[in-house]
Amino acid sequence: MLNQRKSIVGLDIGSSCIKAVELTRDKYDHVITGYAQMDVSNEAARQDAIAELMRVARFRSKRVATAVSGKNVVFRYIGMPEISDDKLLQAARLDADKYIPFDVDEVELDAQKLSVSTDAAGKLEMKVLLVAAKKTIVADHARMLTELGLQPALVGVDGFALGNAWELGDLVHPGINEPGRTVALIDVGATKTSINVLRDNISCFAREVGMGGQDLTNAIARRTGLEPMQAEQLKRNPGDQLAIVQEACAQALDDLGNEIKLSFDFFENQFDGEVQEVRLTGGTALLPFLEETFERVFEKRTKTWNPVEGLKVRADNVDVERLNQLAPQLAVAVGLAAAS
Repeated sequence: MLNQRKSIVGLDIGSSCIKAVELTRDKYDHVITGYAQMDVSNEAARQDAIAELMRVARFRSKRVATAVSGKNVVFRYIGMPEISDDKLLQAARLDADKYIPFDVDEVELDAQKLSVSTDAAGKLEMKVLLVAAKKTIVADHARMLTELGLQPALVGVDGFALGNAWELGDLVHPGINEPGRTVALIDVGATKTSINVLRDNISCFAREVGMGGQDLTNAIARRTGLEPMQAEQLKRNPGDQLAIVQEACAQALDDLGNEIKLSFDFFENQFDGEVQEVRLTGGTALLPFLEETFERVFEKRTKTWNPVEGLKVRADNVDVERLNQLAPQLAVAVGLAAAS
């Protein structure tokens, strides 16, 4: 029976929308046994919105994985002499104050070895990804969940949840991704865009850009004279005004696309490789012209990604039509559940 298997809820607490996906796993299957999402008007309303979302979703589990992001989370790519994996985090912590703008004692720190190469002197050097998140932010997330009667199992980082969801897709569709292929996962949220570049399912580059769907909403409001809430609704459902919406968003999308492209350039210069394809997620990925706009800017194959494709769904507890319709918004939530 499914209720005897391990379940966890991936909870993506966005600035304008909260998404939750419950994954139930055994050794053979990954089953979506619950799903819900809810718009939220402001940060003060988030805790009540999460409580309501958990109530209506009828999740079987109270175990929750969530994520932090924004200015209190820092990614750095650093070079280090080669050392064993068991000593990596300790060594990174000793040098962390050179790379992060926080006191080392104030952050949760993690490090991941990305590659090993030989430097000009013939010595082995590692490229290492260093991630730091303010302890207070992590603790605030955990405390909020506990106050709601939930059990915080993991507090991760948005960008790396994307990679977990991509890796889950590889498990569901073995062999679909070519070995050695490099893919960029781009999650365009309301106020930020998360970038994660993967090679063989290993994160080689991650970054957040402080631009997102809200910039497009503001551009539509300026172009049409609508109030922001009306402009947001027009963006989501442009109907016969699609051409106006596309024209209004053009400059903001070019600006965002060029900022993302700078990240690709940095990756390609640092890692001696090329981003070969781009997959888009997030609420803004539902825009019908986003693929073609970004493909023009990136000059790379660009497609919207469905992170629930291939996963089994418990249809008696999930609105399957809505799940599939809004699937591009769910990559972070799916990745958080998959990581736990």
